[in-house]
Amino acid sequence: MDSLEPVTPLVPEAGLLRETVRGLARHVVASMDVQRTDRLFPCDPHAFQTNPLNVAYGACGTALFLHDALGEVPTAVREWLLAQPVTADVYPPGLYSGMAGVAWTFLELGLPERAWALLEHVPASPLAFAAADLFNGAAGWGLTALAFHLRTREEKALGWACLAAEHLLKSAERSPAGALYWREAGQPAIKLGFAYGASGVGFFLLSLWRVTNEARYLEAARRAMDFDLAHAKEREGAWVWGTATDDGGHRPYWLQGGGGIASALIRFFEVLQEERYLDAAHRAAKGCNVFFAAAPHLFEGLASMGETLLDLYRVTGEPRYLEQARRKATQTLLFRIERPEGLAFPGRHLLRISHDYGMGGAGIGLFLHRLVGQGPRRFHDLSPPK
Repeated sequence: MDSLEPVTPLVPEAGLLRETVRGLARHVVASMDVQRTDRLFPCDPHAFQTNPLNVAYGACGTALFLHDALGEVPTAVREWLLAQPVTADVYPPGLYSGMAGVAWTFLELGLPERAWALLEHVPASPLAFAAADLFNGAAGWGLTALAFHLRTREEKALGWACLAAEHLLKSAERSPAGALYWREAGQPAIKLGFAYGASGVGFFLLSLWRVTNEARYLEAARRAMDFDLAHAKEREGAWVWGTATDDGGHRPYWLQGGGGIASALIRFFEVLQEERYLDAAHRAAKGCNVFFAAAPHLFEGLASMGETLLDLYRVTGEPRYLEQARRKATQTLLFRIERPEGLAFPGRHLLRISHDYGMGGAGIGLFLHRLVGQGPRRFHDLSPPK
């Protein structure tokens, strides 16, 4: 079954993008090895340093791509996912790095019992409050619990999300200007950005406020967003960020830098309808609209910037942002590798084919798929409260 949306005339390359997504899905399925337990698909080396299922580099991110591209996950993939042991001594609690992301993936794949069984272990993990950020920490598993609540209306999931939020409020540090941030243990510099910094934490708190109407969450969300905004540097009319408060460089990506911060700003504007967030998002997006990047990936590459530009088009309707997102997509296609089994993309450092979410083909495929349908973005656009 093909789940791609009907071709929209706004994307003249839609036919090529659809074929690319189909070809990538064929190669992903052809390259899986169900006899292995350390990985299912060719993936980023980080999967071997973390765990086989995590969303960022393991099998779950790739499974989500197959789900969106094909409309369903092949039975062999589903069975392999379910057969993997998931324990707290191997899987940290994080959204992109661990158990929360695995649980959310299983929920998306129509495996709610397994999803709930995993999520219930997350708040009790010995690492549940070891980090604050969206990628590894309490903001990420809190966002996962909130997504479960929005999908099922189960109050216990909302309780877990609030548990994460209360910890974040208690553990936050405050800048002289009153902005909130969270320091990584043992690190003198404070990380910036959506994945590891304050804007990602702010996004979770904003999302939780929409459901609870708890004023403290909204206030903290604003102040967290203020922290990353306070560290923007102006460069030729664009706002740019490095990876941390002591980094004077320019990173336009989701994992670190302006691409992720712009994605948070866009959602702050969507929820609060305050022009200052949209104005800031426009400035941040200028940093994403660079001519090229040395990699095609979703975490730190062309797809990363393309997703942000597509976010802005979806919110503003301004054709320039769709055109810029299309340009990122066509540049991404320059990296595709044709094989008899289908299409693939090179992974980290462009050294070998990889099908993972963060640094491989799955994340690129999800961007191309979304560009055709122009729908919501995974892990970013939660169903609004009713």
